Amino acid sequence: MVKFSKELQSQLVPEWQEAYCAYAELKNDLKRIQQHRTMGPTYTRSGTSLGILRSIASTKAANLTKTFTRTFSRAPSPRGRPDYMASLSVKPGVHSKDVIAINKRKTEDGDVYMTELREPISISPQDITYFARLDAQLTKVNKFYKKKETENIVRAGVLEKKMYELIHAQEAVARQGIPVEYATPLGPVKQDHDAHMTGHHMQNPKELSDELPLISEDTERSESFLMEASAPAGKHQEDDDDDGEIDDAISRYIVDQTASKNLKTGSAEHRSKESAASGSILKLRSAMKATSSVVPDPVDEDKELEYIRGDDDVESQKTYTQKELDEAKRLLRRAFVDFYRSLSLLSSYRSVNITAFAKITKKYDEITGWAIAPIYMKEVESSHFVTSKKIHKLATKVEDIYIKHFADGERKKAMAQLRPVRRQGTHRTTFFLGLFSGSSIALLISFFFLVSNPLALKKGGGMGYLNTVFPVFSTLMLVAIHMYFYGWNVYAWQRTRINYPFIFEFSPGTELRFREVLLLSTGFTTFLLAGMNIHIAVTLLTYQDPQVSPGVALAPSALNDTSTAADVIPLILVLTSLLALFFPFNILYRSSRKFFLGCFRRLVIAPLIKVKLSDFFLGDQFTSQVLVFRNLEYVTCYYSSGFFLTNEQDHVCKKNSVYQGFGYVVALLPYWWRFLQCLRRWIEEKDVHQRDNAAKYMSAIVAVGLRQAYTNYRKTPSEVPLLVLMIVASIVATIFTNYWDLCIDWGLLNKQSKNKWLRDKIILKNKSLYFIAMGTNSVLRLAWLATLIQAPVSLGLNQNAFDVCMAVLEILRRGIWNFFRYLSTTRLLIEISV
Repeated sequence: MVKFSKELQSQLVPEWQEAYCAYAELKNDLKRIQQHRTMGPTYTRSGTSLGILRSIASTKAANLTKTFTRTFSRAPSPRGRPDYMASLSVKPGVHSKDVIAINKRKTEDGDVYMTELREPISISPQDITYFARLDAQLTKVNKFYKKKETENIVRAGVLEKKMYELIHAQEAVARQGIPVEYATPLGPVKQDHDAHMTGHHMQNPKELSDELPLISEDTERSESFLMEASAPAGKHQEDDDDDGEIDDAISRYIVDQTASKNLKTGSAEHRSKESAASGSILKLRSAMKATSSVVPDPVDEDKELEYIRGDDDVESQKTYTQKELDEAKRLLRRAFVDFYRSLSLLSSYRSVNITAFAKITKKYDEITGWAIAPIYMKEVESSHFVTSKKIHKLATKVEDIYIKHFADGERKKAMAQLRPVRRQGTHRTTFFLGLFSGSSIALLISFFFLVSNPLALKKGGGMGYLNTVFPVFSTLMLVAIHMYFYGWNVYAWQRTRINYPFIFEFSPGTELRFREVLLLSTGFTTFLLAGMNIHIAVTLLTYQDPQVSPGVALAPSALNDTSTAADVIPLILVLTSLLALFFPFNILYRSSRKFFLGCFRRLVIAPLIKVKLSDFFLGDQFTSQVLVFRNLEYVTCYYSSGFFLTNEQDHVCKKNSVYQGFGYVVALLPYWWRFLQCLRRWIEEKDVHQRDNAAKYMSAIVAVGLRQAYTNYRKTPSEVPLLVLMIVASIVATIFTNYWDLCIDWGLLNKQSKNKWLRDKIILKNKSLYFIAMGTNSVLRLAWLATLIQAPVSLGLNQNAFDVCMAVLEILRRGIWNFFRYLSTTRLLIEISV
């Protein structure tokens, strides 16, 4: 059975950690109470050695006295405790309700709880400390819940307005004679003009008001959810200042339509994402106001709602495009899903804290023998965060609206989107994961045995193999290694409860869990190693030398032929991998492949389209796979030029002028894409962090460009100047990128933080892991530097083998970066089991 403390840690929202009931601290108070009753009144809370020694001495003396007394009187003290502790025990005729009284005082900030203790427990300082902390936790939880409840109610009002705007926009499109296209998760569904005119979208404002009671149908009272929850405690709703406070709240929250609206972000990437999302969700509203001759007073809530529900004559003058309508509906659907998840988080917060108070008060009764739990829990159950049903009602109303307007009236479809079911690993997945893992290990061992045969390698021995087909195989190998590290990232994100499906905007239920990612990785590795083994086997089977008798050892010079059929095998592997990526049928996780290709398409046209978080995440991964792009260039040259037929090595391609010129494009492309993404976001969002980030990628572009120029002009008069410029640019780029990783992306090295050299809020309990990650990232950045300055040239190493080793280290660094990048975000979007 899992202890509640661990269960609490697994369910809490990290950004709300300080707002939860401090269960661990209360347990420590209970331990002190237990020690006090065991060791005597001389036990000190500080637990100093002198206090403990005195307590032990007192206990021994008491035991001696007790033994002497029992010898003559045979009258032991209650529950076997020392006589001087008997006053704290439950006495006959003294009820628990006589020793405790819970007082509640109403303030402007909410209810404040104070427990009044009476004898005999009032003489114990440990009990006084425990109840003082318990009252403080109840006050804190109650206040926090009420605050979040109010904020969610304000957001409900904003969403209600947006829903009215969308419905009237659909009416306007229908009046223009344009068929309305309703976006659904399964694809667009068109409805013709006549059918639309007879549908619910053409209802009058009164019917719309009855249909969308998101905040207006709360109780029998005439006051709305929004007005009731936003008013300060102890004041009547007619107060003139209340309207201004409500509208101020609306203006603060109207730009936020994401799931964790109230969690502040410390990351430039997430800030820009929120800004982009909020700007898009308000696009349709701005267009509606711009085309209207009447602008409502933003302070008067009723006037604005009246304007939104507006007069038919005014609405008929507005024009919209189908694209704007589809985008507005898509964003509004997402806003409702986000809002529903925030309600689920708050509901989880409520239930977890109720359980915490019940558990801790029960433990107190078990230690002391009193029956305080029922008395205190009665007060807890009457508190606002327990008795309030507003969040539950809001969630129910959101479900009803979503079912009717976004799920074609199908509750099952709506709940699948509002409460996406976590994809469970099947036994088939586990079986094939084990099968492919074992097969990969066996094929790897087999490959090493085959390579040890002198006939297995091309002309020129090992160097010939490294300079011909090895760059082709290494391309797929680097992709496989990156997939393994992504699987580790997914596992780590799941363990730390980072809601990566929501962050990357995966369709509900389609995201790959770490088992699925590892299944793809091991399957791809098996496919790659099988191809490498077949390549060696074909080479051995097709090699013929009539001058050599069987069983006679061959000199290296005799290894002078490799069949064309063997060299085609690496090309088949590459083409098959690309074909599997674009395969249109619903196998091999088609939804994930489609999502990847969509991100890649947006990455390529970055300057022309709004950048999403998943787009720049993919761009970051590509900056660690520059060698893959270079190898793909080599594959194109090696096979398209027919060099594989003549057994030419890679230097033939590298001496080609077209190959050298195209090398600039291939090497710089990943950094260029990220540079354009940052520029787009800087211009669009006015975020200076994106400008600085663009400068970081420009420094990398200069360093990589000089590296390519040095490679092309080696052994020329320009070699030395290019070498100097390349080293300087590489060092500058390395320092710049490493600083950005640690201080900006990870948010570490903060001298003012309460966690020295880290940041104020950290998720991992072991702080040393952060310092280890910082050191590892800095060291692995040097591997990137070594690749840029071409260290193997002076060391006499094979360039291809060295580049692959450095690329593996860069992928390792990127895997670590991925984890801490999204762990460092102070606005963590936490998933909850539903």
